[in-house]
Amino acid sequence: MKKLLLAGVAAAALSTSAIFSATLAADLRSPRIAVSETVVVPASFTWTGFYGGVHIGYGWGRSNWNFQPAGTFTSPSTNGVFGGGQIGFNYQVNNIVLGIEGDASAADLSGWRTCPNPAFTCASRANFLGSIRGRVGYAWDRTLIYATGGVAFGSFRHRTYDAATVTQVGSFSNSRVGYALGAGLEYAWTPNVTTKLEYMYYDFGSSTQQPGLGSLDPTGFASTRIRNDVHTVKIGLNYLFSTGPGAVTSRY
Repeated sequence: MKKLLLAGVAAAALSTSAIFSATLAADLRSPRIAVSETVVVPASFTWTGFYGGVHIGYGWGRSNWNFQPAGTFTSPSTNGVFGGGQIGFNYQVNNIVLGIEGDASAADLSGWRTCPNPAFTCASRANFLGSIRGRVGYAWDRTLIYATGGVAFGSFRHRTYDAATVTQVGSFSNSRVGYALGAGLEYAWTPNVTTKLEYMYYDFGSSTQQPGLGSLDPTGFASTRIRNDVHTVKIGLNYLFSTGPGAVTSRY
């Protein structure tokens, strides 16, 4: 009886061992189940957002004076420096960047030339340049190339001097509205700081001063028609206040 009992216990033990070994082997062969993990993927740079900044540049142009009815003329060349600030907004769709920008600059673009009557000197100066423009560009990540155009504003001062005594004998100051066209290249050094190099052409059309005492015509009998245009090159520094969505979070 004891031998039969011992034999049964041994058989049960062997059976349990076999089942355990089979289960362990199956577990080792089964695929591992990945543990969910969070990965932060940095988002690509975007130009979308409001921005503001400052600029400085060099400008050159010409003031074409035409004295009527005599039909005599002179063209003082103007050049000098200017500086100011700008604000704007960009919106990026894929690689296309659309925007609007307004800028204002104090300027000292001046020059002179002998008047048709050589006893006098004709001088012109641009005191202010500004514009409100649309922008359309193409972006390669942090690099943006763009074209721009819109309404331009300018303030000018014209003077006639006695050439021998350098005494002012006539003056004409006016503000003009025209158009501006240009193009630029902008690069983002950080997610918020960008710099740009920009060329702009301003056309302010013509304005006419009527004859009279103190007019640009020393005799006071001729009207003076003046046309102004300006070319500028400037560098700017901008701060981009919003750079769109942050990093993209994914799980795997």
